[in-house]
Amino acid sequence: MGGGGLSVSLIGIGVLQTVVYLLFIRAIDLYEREQFRYVIPVFVWGLTVAVVISLVFNTVGAVALSAVVDSQVADVLTAVFVAPVVEECAKGLALLIAFVVASLVSLRRGGIEFSGVMDGIVYGSAVGFGFSIVEDVLYYAQTYAEVGEQTFVVRRFFGGFGHAAFTSLTGIGIGLIPWVRSGALKVLLPIIGLTAAILMHAFFNLSATLFGPLAYGFLFLVLVLYVVLIVFWLSVERRTIREELRDEVAAGTISAAEYAMLPTYFTRTFYYFGLIFAGRISDYRRARKVHEAAVNLAFIKRVGRKPYATPQQHKAELLRRRIAQLRGRTLRFRPSAAP
Repeated sequence: MGGGGLSVSLIGIGVLQTVVYLLFIRAIDLYEREQFRYVIPVFVWGLTVAVVISLVFNTVGAVALSAVVDSQVADVLTAVFVAPVVEECAKGLALLIAFVVASLVSLRRGGIEFSGVMDGIVYGSAVGFGFSIVEDVLYYAQTYAEVGEQTFVVRRFFGGFGHAAFTSLTGIGIGLIPWVRSGALKVLLPIIGLTAAILMHAFFNLSATLFGPLAYGFLFLVLVLYVVLIVFWLSVERRTIREELRDEVAAGTISAAEYAMLPTYFTRTFYYFGLIFAGRISDYRRARKVHEAAVNLAFIKRVGRKPYATPQQHKAELLRRRIAQLRGRTLRFRPSAAP
């Protein structure tokens, strides 16, 4: 037991659960899994910077409201109108920074690091999981005497999926920037995503204030909708891989066997297992890198279509050259490689 009756073991289980949920969310990004070097800093931002920003501004808001209304009313107003805005902006800032950094890195390395619905969900969940574990521990410390461990257990059962779901809307808005051609949409989509995150967060807090634990029924429905969205987007990615890599077979970038394998995650996974069990570890590592580059090439071609923007063309050529190098070949840049 920790000081003040806090269960250190219970908190430890909550932290472990957070890490497991984060790994799970990252794992369901089947085709273009995000690198830990981007996911972990976003997660750390959630449990440090976003928490500090939220504590400061939520406290300021609560104090200001308490000066004009009853303290209980001020708490409700803070939860519904102040906290959602402050917290979603604090978490969303991490996603914006990650997007900018990933975009700059991709110009040099090729590939596409933060793009699409799944990437938005992964990064939004990462910052949300980080934020929620600290929030739950602080809430547990403050309310232990009144409600004991049960409230902490209930909140941890959902494992921070509330904050993950809210901020994922911001992430989706940012992730769709490369997928749209309109400059107006590139600006509007992140704003729409952030606004939706704030509204969903506010509605959940209002429901929790009025109906208590029944608010988690609303959260459960939100998670079901996310499952549907994830399945839909994975089908979009699978179709993109199939369509965009078809001409790469004729060009010799990938083989016909690889083309048949890449759109099907489980077929590709069983192929990797076969290489590992056969002791062909170097072949496994090379195949993983080639296939990762090929999938990235498909997405780069998709987001750069009509017109095939010069930066995207440059990234595509970097990826073709990387695939050739992994196969022990050389490949010169093709300036006229636009489809």
